[in-house]
Amino acid sequence: MSVLQGRLGGFTAGLDLNGDWDGQQLRGRVGTFTDGQNVVVGLGQGALEGRVGSFTDGFDVRAEVVGGQLQLHLGGYTDGLDAVLTFTPEGATGRYGGYTDGVDIALNRDAEEVRGRFGSFTQGVDIRLDLGDVPLPLAAIMAVSAYRVWAAREQTAGPSR
Repeated sequence: MSVLQGRLGGFTAGLDLNGDWDGQQLRGRVGTFTDGQNVVVGLGQGALEGRVGSFTDGFDVRAEVVGGQLQLHLGGYTDGLDAVLTFTPEGATGRYGGYTDGVDIALNRDAEEVRGRFGSFTQGVDIRLDLGDVPLPLAAIMAVSAYRVWAAREQTAGPSR
């Protein structure tokens, strides 16, 4: 079993990421034990499928890796957002969300560690992941899912945060 650990965001307003990969399913958590959401993503019929959060307070995850590119959809048909990441030997780059309301993604891989950023230099959030033997596409799914949870929290926290 491989372990994935990391953090999205800073010390006070960030989220921990933890997961275990058994070769078929990634099970983990975004956030803390008391204030977080479970993550379950497994191999489906030619794709990766799963859920982040509970039945009432969560979102579906559907992903495919096609020709070195991760095509990811988080959420439902009406409230969902897409992410597309292109993988290189150095990591992955892409975009989450739409043209005007989305954010750029840059993930740089160095051995078993990934460091990167969602958004711009001034309006973004950092991410760091220790991969172990977890495949980079699964780590990217976990990272984008964590960003969605973080962005929702930031939006509800308002400008005082």
